[in-house]
Amino acid sequence: MARTETTAAVLLRSVAYGDADRIVTLLTEARGKVALMARGARKSKKRFAGALEPYALIEAEIALGRGDVGRLAQARVVRAFPGLLTSLEKIGVAAACLEVVRETVADHDEPDARLVPSVVRLLEVLEGLEPDQIAPLHLGFVLRWLALTGHSPNFTHCGRCSRAAPEGKAALFDPQLGAIVCRACGGGPTKVGGALREAMLQASTRRWDTPDARLTPDGAAAIDAFLAHHLPRRLAGADLVSQVRAVSRGTER
Repeated sequence: MARTETTAAVLLRSVAYGDADRIVTLLTEARGKVALMARGARKSKKRFAGALEPYALIEAEIALGRGDVGRLAQARVVRAFPGLLTSLEKIGVAAACLEVVRETVADHDEPDARLVPSVVRLLEVLEGLEPDQIAPLHLGFVLRWLALTGHSPNFTHCGRCSRAAPEGKAALFDPQLGAIVCRACGGGPTKVGGALREAMLQASTRRWDTPDARLTPDGAAAIDAFLAHHLPRRLAGADLVSQVRAVSRGTER
């Protein structure tokens, strides 16, 4: 039996398996994204003690063998974010962000020490936000995550001729190409305003975790279209967030 090791992690997915088990997907600091069998997880309160619920930083004892699915020996919650659970909109955004995390990191990729802390920072900031700050943080996190994982779209140079776009000016974005396209090369179908483009570029760096009002729904729509072309499957998170936001706004009236 493979030896176990302990690592910080966040839960990305949990699926019931058989009568008592779960197959969980974790993003770990030590091993990147891994799928693990948690034997007896649906019955054992001692070994897992709420650690297989989403939106928490956990400490996981894992063992990876030669197969695709390793073993989760036990886990405990290191840090929870209870304030996040008081808002349907926050829960929806957290779920959508974790879906992006899950779909952009391949199993057993080389671990990147920045990834788990970035997810924890998302949960930390999201927990204390006002309603009008939630959508900008959502887009800011996705942009930063795409940059960290090498999936970032190009908002600085034409994707056909490599001409640099003037700083602070609007540009025409082609979601399928994953880049802006200058007018001389035919342009792209989606106009991204100058202030929005600047905010999106800044969010791709380390300045993503302060909600920026310039990160508007137009930017989110451009990134959703980009992801639809460049990920293996269509993400459900954007629709979930829209539905939850509509319900939340209706309740507030």
